[in-house]
Formats: sequence, structure tokens, C-alpha cells
Amino acid sequence: MKKYIFIAAVLLTALAANAQVNSIPIIGNRFTFGIDAGLSLPSSDYATANSGVANTENALSGSAKTGFYYDIYGGFKFSKFIGIMVQYGANSNSFNTSNLGSGSSASGGYTVAEYLVGPYLSITLVKIKIEAKLLGGMVTSNYPTLTIDNASGSVVDAFQNGSGFGYCAGVKIKYMMLGGMLGIGVGLNYVSSDVSYSGWTSTVSGGGTTQSQSEGKVKMNIGLVQPTLGLSLDI
Repeated sequence: MKKYIFIAAVLLTALAANAQVNSIPIIGNRFTFGIDAGLSLPSSDYATANSGVANTENALSGSAKTGFYYDIYGGFKFSKFIGIMVQYGANSNSFNTSNLGSGSSASGGYTVAEYLVGPYLSITLVKIKIEAKLLGGMVTSNYPTLTIDNASGSVVDAFQNGSGFGYCAGVKIKYMMLGGMLGIGVGLNYVSSDVSYSGWTSTVSGGGTTQSQSEGKVKMNIGLVQPTLGLSLDI
């Protein structure tokens, strides 16, 4: 459903932009390139703590902690206010093993990558530039291998990498310098994706024996709030 809503929004934006391309001249800089960095704040299933790994609906709990985010992007304005933007973003979040009990561990943390494209709005008010974007594309994520120790032995859960359609809605306010070419801005993004993992394996050890069992697909809704600070070059 999210995919269809995003596609409809992009089509409506494109139609509106096409209607104004010939009637409103392009004013100012047509290209923008930039980099942002900030916090990666987990939400939805990604932030949910759970003593187990998967529930009966094959939905994962992420137990993700606050981490670091950065992105690089480029945009082209084909009318006075509307343009197209491509963006790559990466999130690093550690796994909160305290939710699994004592003696448990995770093999590293999460790396959530975003490969996005879509329309953006840019309005210039003297030295202030306001931008809003609605981007969509592929989101990929790993899931750390978990080792859960108990009195009878240990359980090791290992997951395949996952991917899914995702979207990013964001706003940014930039202060422009050097004749409107260099900007410093603060922004806020929200990213959401239903990531599907192709399978996972659970290995149980104890009493001198080891048993492995392969499981089917599992999914996790990844939500991310990203407050950022960044630099841009507009030409």
C-alpha cells in the first residue's frame, strides 16, 4: 500500500510540475548537491524490545538503539519550485542485547542503507531556502546474529540480509551564503520500510549435541527519525 501511495504522489507532483514548466521561468540555481549527518532514531518494530526473536506472524523486533546517520544527494530543478532528487543514506544502529537476558550477545549492529529518488520542493526567501522532499526506493538491512545462552546450552540465530520498498519524507531549512551557492541547513527526515529477510537459521547446542533448523521468511517494519545538519552547493 505504501508503494502505491508513493507512486500516486510522485505522478501528481510530476503532472503539476509539467503544467508549470513552460509558464514559470527557472530562477536561481538549478542543481543542488549536499551531504547531511545526524542522529538515527529507531521507531516502529525496529525499536521494539522483545525477549524473543520472531513472533507467530514472522515479524521481527529490532531492539535497535539510537545511532548515526549520513546521506549524500543531488537534485535538479526543472521549474521554479519543483525538481527531482536522488539520495543515498546510511544508518548505523547497535543492538540492545539487554533485552535478551544475561550472557547473550549480538554480532555487531545494524547497517540500514537507503537508495531513493523522487520529487522535491524548493522555495527561496532572500537568504533562506526551504526544501521538502518525498523520495522512494529500496531500503536494505542486515539483522545481527544473536547468541542466547541459557542453563541447558545456547541458541544461535543467524539471518539472511533483507530488503524492501521504502520512502523518505523530509524538510530542511538552509541559510545561503556566497551569493546563494553555499548553504548550511538543519533538516528532519522520516524513513519507513517493510524489510523482508529471505530466511534464518536457528542452531541449538547443549548436552553434547547440536541441532540446526532453517526457517522461512521474516519481516520487520523499520522506522527512522533523522534530525540532520548539513552542507550544500547550489549551482
